Amino acid sequence: MTRTTATTLRREEVGTIRTMVVCDDRDVMRLGLVEMLQTTQWATELMGFSSLSTAWTYLAGSSATSAIAILGGTSAGGELGATGRPTRPPTRIVLMLHDSEAAHLAVAAGLPVDGFFLEEDLSVSMLRALLTRLDAREFPMPAPMAEFLLGQVRGFPSPLSVRLSSRGQAVLRLIADGATNKIIADELGISIHGVKHHVASLLKQLNCANRTEAASTAMRRGLVSAEPVRSADVRQALSARD
Repeated sequence: MTRTTATTLRREEVGTIRTMVVCDDRDVMRLGLVEMLQTTQWATELMGFSSLSTAWTYLAGSSATSAIAILGGTSAGGELGATGRPTRPPTRIVLMLHDSEAAHLAVAAGLPVDGFFLEEDLSVSMLRALLTRLDAREFPMPAPMAEFLLGQVRGFPSPLSVRLSSRGQAVLRLIADGATNKIIADELGISIHGVKHHVASLLKQLNCANRTEAASTAMRRGLVSAEPVRSADVRQALSARD
């Protein structure tokens, strides 16, 4: 079964004929999303699908005057890039982002959608706020996506264009962990002069004024993990790449 049918609301309960589809190839997530959206009572019809093409076919044959499609999972983004938007009815498309890694944000930003939200932010109250913003013709998005797009507009280096050496990556991870130059030198077995050289290079590549800004930028753009760095992890990464 590729389709999950949700309760159909009476037209007078919502005041207009509106359809909502959820497309996610993960059964548990799809069923959970449908259940949460039922509580919002936004749509006349609410359906769940595991295939985007099936969802678009359903919309084309519906009597809805407007629709919202919430897409998630491992395949919906790729399918949307290949098939494009539905032919009818007028549909607002929202993409559920699995995470805020820079590479994933860059791909999502190129898709023909009308908003984004992070999977980790999913809740009934968030969905209500999302639908309200869509009704107001706004373009909802989480802070990481807004910062990513703003960086592109301002001409900041794309995180995908930043190419760090294994040593530079190790230095950046330790900077993000709050390490001083001496600690970094001890951890990596290099001189403090060498650390300063790497730090200066990183600040230039990331277009940052100082170490604090570099750490924040690196974590926001997915260049390093927000988790604390252990010495063994850094040494293992360096030995694997050298």
